[in-house]
Parts: sequence; C-alpha cells; structure tokens
Amino acid sequence: MTCKAGAETEKHKMTGPEPNQESVVVFESANPIAFDMAKSALEEAGIEFAVLDEARIGFGVTPILNPVYRIQVVQSCEKHALKLMKNVLGAEDS
Repeated sequence: MTCKAGAETEKHKMTGPEPNQESVVVFESANPIAFDMAKSALEEAGIEFAVLDEARIGFGVTPILNPVYRIQVVQSCEKHALKLMKNVLGAEDS
C-alpha cells in the first residue's frame, strides 16, 4: 500500500493491518481536542489511519477518565503524516 495523500475517500480508517508494512504511531496525546484535530488533518489528506486508546498506568487511572489516544498509519505514510501533525498541532503534541 502506498500513501494515499490527497486521495478523496469516504472512509479513512484502516480496515486491517497491511501484511507487507508495519504500522507506526504518528500521534499520541491525552488531549481530546488535539486528537480530533489530528484525525481531521489525516482525513483531509486522505491518509488511512487506525486509532488506539489506552489508559495511562498508575493508581486510580482508568481508560474512561484518562485516555491516551494514539494514531497509527502505515509506514509508507509516516513522513507525510508526521509533517501534518507538526503543521496542525505543533511539535509538542506529535
């Protein structure tokens, strides 16, 4: 699979892992606003992605109260996706 930057598609979520490529994390944050901005940027660029959310490890922390959102893309889209994250969110959130 090649990076589909600029392609207009209705569905941007990866349907399953690509057998010949690794997925890489291009975004990680507990900020839901930054998460929505990151997803929108990838959708507008036509880049397929997968969302992972996990709780932070610690006392009294739950996935509902303290989610950490991660966005993955296939490795061939990594550079373009990271550039989008930096442009939209700034270096501290990507």
